[in-house]
Amino acid sequence: MKLIIPAVLALLVLASCGGEGELSPEAVNVPTFPVDTLEITGYIGEELGDSTNTFGILADAEYHLGTGNILVLDTGAACFKEYTPSGQYIRQISRNGSGPGELSFTTFEFFQMGGNVVALNIMKQGFVVFDDSLNYLEEISHWAQNPPMQSVAVSDSLFAAYKPDFAEAGEGSFVMSRRVVIYPYGAEDYELSLWEDSMELTISDLIENSSDLINDFLLGIAMGGNEDLILFSLKVSEDYTVHGWHPDGTDAFTISMPLEPVAKTPEEIADEKIYMEAFFSQMGAQMGEFTPEPYRDMVIGVDIGPDGNIWVQRGTMEQPFFDIFDLEGALIGHKVFPESGWTWQFSLGPDGILAWEDDPELGYQQLFMVQ
Repeated sequence: MKLIIPAVLALLVLASCGGEGELSPEAVNVPTFPVDTLEITGYIGEELGDSTNTFGILADAEYHLGTGNILVLDTGAACFKEYTPSGQYIRQISRNGSGPGELSFTTFEFFQMGGNVVALNIMKQGFVVFDDSLNYLEEISHWAQNPPMQSVAVSDSLFAAYKPDFAEAGEGSFVMSRRVVIYPYGAEDYELSLWEDSMELTISDLIENSSDLINDFLLGIAMGGNEDLILFSLKVSEDYTVHGWHPDGTDAFTISMPLEPVAKTPEEIADEKIYMEAFFSQMGAQMGEFTPEPYRDMVIGVDIGPDGNIWVQRGTMEQPFFDIFDLEGALIGHKVFPESGWTWQFSLGPDGILAWEDDPELGYQQLFMVQ
């Protein structure tokens, strides 16, 4: 469940130059089952100290599938940091730079595939890959603009991903498309498209309506899953729908829930505006004034939880709230995180849950281990 940023940067630079899980209407905005509260069991990160226990920008984190240790992608320091499951520092992997195996500030996320750790690095136009011992293996640099993002391994040789693209459509206009696709590992072109849509834009549209493009088209997808199931949802304010596919591309189910839209408060809109404008300024992207959407997205995250079920994070509640579905798409329960805030991010996997805030009130980031 990760924030999508890289495609936005590429476009801004360009501009400057009802299924099986369906619920009845009585369920609107109300939990159907008792709500279980998740438990924070430990944390990593402090405001001041040496680099082993502080984060520049915590962009992503997962339990390493080989060792069970915690891997943190620190974009600010352009490296991975490895910790024991209890949070003891082990070592740093990679460093800032453009050489083989080095990362840069524009490293946003990673995924694990066939024993390898695959980091998305925009400056290198693709992925930097480490083996199961976290030694540098290779780089895959096929995409000068908009590499695959939110990737999910579906086998040792295939991964599903969100792929935005744009192409010229005529004088002064281009077509922006977005797809959920399946790639063979190491290939430049995808093998199968599971879902797609597109829109035609001009450079003037991009400059004048960059907020809409960022909100709806580039940041508007949530993906997750594993080798048995690919999960996808649009982040929109008027529709709670999750699609599931088998790795061969066949439909598994569609989950829908009749929630009512929830408006953001003026304070939330102001805070989001400040955060997003500061983020893009920090990234060096040129954009005008950012205008947040007035309503909260109904679904902001989808993945397979540590219990093997489907976890769907609602965006309509300030306290992070998950609807739990079985693998057939039937609702079976709810989970709530014990802290509140609109910028919480979660990494779900077979070894547990990790949580962090993109914009913490404390002013510095911490990584929480969650039971």
